Amino acid sequence: MVIAGAARIPVGVKCGTLSNFAAEDLGVLAAEQAIRRSGVARELIDASIGANVYQFTAPGAQDIYFPRNVALRCHLRTEIPGLMVQRICASGFQTVVNAFQQIALPDAVDDTKIVLCVGAETMSRCPQIIRSPRRSGASFWEFVEGGQVEDSMLAGLNHDLAETAMMLTADEYGARMGVTRQECDVFADVSHSRARAAYRSSHFNGGDALRGIFPVDAADLSGRPVYLARDECVRQTSLEALAKLPGITPNRLVSPGNASEISDGAAALVVADRAKAEKLGLPARYEIVSYGVAGVDPRVMGRGPVPSIGQALARAGLEQKDIDLWEINEAFAAQYLGVEKELKLDREITNVNGGAVAIGHPLAATGGRLLVDLMYEMERRGVRYGCASACIGGGQGVAVIIRDTQQT
Repeated sequence: MVIAGAARIPVGVKCGTLSNFAAEDLGVLAAEQAIRRSGVARELIDASIGANVYQFTAPGAQDIYFPRNVALRCHLRTEIPGLMVQRICASGFQTVVNAFQQIALPDAVDDTKIVLCVGAETMSRCPQIIRSPRRSGASFWEFVEGGQVEDSMLAGLNHDLAETAMMLTADEYGARMGVTRQECDVFADVSHSRARAAYRSSHFNGGDALRGIFPVDAADLSGRPVYLARDECVRQTSLEALAKLPGITPNRLVSPGNASEISDGAAALVVADRAKAEKLGLPARYEIVSYGVAGVDPRVMGRGPVPSIGQALARAGLEQKDIDLWEINEAFAAQYLGVEKELKLDREITNVNGGAVAIGHPLAATGGRLLVDLMYEMERRGVRYGCASACIGGGQGVAVIIRDTQQT
């Protein structure tokens, strides 16, 4: 399996430039660019797999049609199926995993060879909802009194069954691994400084360059023209300023300055059977080597990359030392540092252009974002193997290993 095309838009800060786009709109922008970069004829795409965690950001609750609508708006064949997948923070990865499985194991009816994978999130538009049961005999539009108002985004950051919340799990995992608050703040500063340096060095080229991000240049839901050319969450930081922010968890490891930001974004990839891609003359440089999906104790959900990376390495017949470049999602600095310590990762080859603490974590877009950034940094450095991974709320992890076939 190969990645024939990949693209992402800049990540928008909460209530920022992209806040008045539905997730579907952002997904279409990324999908169009990924298709264009692949060079595939639209009538040859066999399936659309989409991911969007916080639904109901579009008027009329149209997010439930996300993968189908993206395919239709991108003028793919009406006959191709659309599938929505959801693995919370790794939903973008899951679109690729599903595409891999669908292509590798075609059945007699569905001989799938080329799949469009899209993940998008507009966390800024997560609705506040009224929880109340429908009353028998009531019309669709009749308001039932006595309902409880709930913030859908905040509610999703809690894991009621495990009696915890995402920031608490990061705090707990970090504490178990001996992470200190100072280490968290130092790492947050590194993440931002690396992201700023990446822009100064034009590592994230925009426009028509066939790499990295491309600018959003479109009208939002109100018809207002919007332009965004770089990740909006990246900011100037200092250790002094970060240290002054209050710790908001029992071990005081997590602060507003060393956690990933609520954000908006989209990424898309065209995944194809290698033989089909080569026959059609599509890009086939980046091979999907293997993937891993694993569960962990939900109270330390941030540990998810550890077993999932191990699983992916075992399936590929590789060792950790074989990986030349890493992208590990930074849901929280404490969580990332726990993984770094447990796996003994080399920070010099991990998240080299900054991570989610600086860039943001638009849930369903993150897996694609990590793979896009990993691909183009591998090309820039001329390295062979890369691995991207993320922890998942509820206690899971996903990892994907890719190979640059032009490197030996």
